[in-house]
Order: sequence, then structure tokens, then C-alpha cells
Amino acid sequence: MIASRVAILTLVMPLTISLASPASATEGVSPKRSVSALTSVSNSFSILPVQIRLPERVRVIADGRSQSLKTTALTVGDVIKELHISLGPLDLISRPLPAEIVSDLRIRITRIKQVGFTKQVKIPFVLKKTLDKKMMVGKRIVKSRGANGLAVVHAIESISDGKVVGVRTLSKITLKPAHAREVIVGIRPRTIDELNWTAVAFCESRGNPRSSNSKYGYFGMFQFSLTAWKTAGGVGNPMDYSAAVQLMRAKRLFKIRGWRAWPVCGKLFWS
Repeated sequence: MIASRVAILTLVMPLTISLASPASATEGVSPKRSVSALTSVSNSFSILPVQIRLPERVRVIADGRSQSLKTTALTVGDVIKELHISLGPLDLISRPLPAEIVSDLRIRITRIKQVGFTKQVKIPFVLKKTLDKKMMVGKRIVKSRGANGLAVVHAIESISDGKVVGVRTLSKITLKPAHAREVIVGIRPRTIDELNWTAVAFCESRGNPRSSNSKYGYFGMFQFSLTAWKTAGGVGNPMDYSAAVQLMRAKRLFKIRGWRAWPVCGKLFWS
């Protein structure tokens, strides 16, 4: 009990006890003596302490509603009964039912229910890679495309105030097994001759050995700058040489500078 919200009143009540009876008269008891006894007892008083509980403000939130009330209830459970709120076996309450009521108490009730269901679900296939050291990087051979399987699932869904908060699977029965996707992947580094020179040449000049971009100083099938052409052992202008010679000089430049000699199109070497 909260002392600050409980008033203790003392009620003074007269206590009257009659000692006279018809039986006493027949047994020779003096009427005068009976009156004296009655008078004596009638002048006595009984002092009884009485506790009065002052109302407290309580807010209860449940089922999407918020209710505020003043109550003299002693416990949270008493308030729930006063509002005629029924609690389910799985419902959660923010305060224990035996908890004492205090001023401005907030009580939140979360409705919990569980729903069973059965549904078919996809079993995704897995990818199995086999690395082949003899096959060059970038090459892939698909041995099996793979196929998803199918299963039936029995589960229980936990719902909190209308929102799904968890699913517990009770059983899962496979109707059709999944089949793995099998792929062979090459990991042998490419030689210079195995790089995709055709793709790079097409990206740079549409594969034209006579291509010229004199504004920016790039020439030939691989758009050499004159400095790069000289670095690769070339003399003069790349445009004056055949596609085969330009390819040979491009491979030599690759050995010196790598694919970054063609910063935009060089990534196509591994296409």
C-alpha cells in the first residue's frame, strides 16, 4: 500500500449492548439493576480505524486503443478486470498482474497468437564449380544447368499485434529434390596470344589499320601514340604498316606496359 495515497480515518461508533432479557426477569433479576447495566454499556464507544484509498491515474494500451482512467484498484490485475479486458494464454503484459498500482502507471498489453500453416516452397539448387588448370581463365563449360526442387512445409507463425514476428518450422517434406548446377571453370592464365586482341582493336578503331585521330595523336588499329609506337620498337607512323605488324608491336607494348596501355579498351583482353 502506498502510504502517501492512503488516508486513515478513525470512526467513533457507539456500542450498545443490552443485558436485560425476559429470562432475567423470571429468574429474579432486578429491573433496576438491568437498567443500570444498560446505561453503563450505552455510554461506551468502539474506535475503529478505516483506510480510504485515493484514486490513481492509469493508462492501459491494448488492441490498438489507449484508455486513461482513475482507479482505486490495488493491483494491475484488478485494473484489467475493471476494464473487462480478457488476456489470452500467450499475451504479454508490461507489468505483472500482482504489481501494485502507482500514480501515472502505463500498462501495455501485447496480443500474441500462433497460426499453423502448410505451404509448398522452392528448394534452390546449389552451384558446384570444378577448377580446370588446363583450361584458360575466362573459359567455362556448363555440365549441368541445375534445377530447383520442391518441398512442403508445416510451420507455426507467431503474430504480435497483427505483425508476423517469427516462424517455426515443424516439418519439411521433399516432394522433388534439387539438382546442382555443375560448371567447369578454367584457371590457367592466358598467354599474350590468347588475349582477345580482336575485341580491343575493334574497340579502339573498329579494327581499321588506317585509322587516324590526328587531333589527339593516335594512329593505327590499336590507336598508338607515336611515343608508344616507338616504345614498342616501331619507326614512323603505325598507319603505314600492315595489321600484322601493328598486332606484333601491340603485343610487345603489352609486355612492357600491360593492359593499361589501352586504359579504356584494355579490359576487353579477357572478354
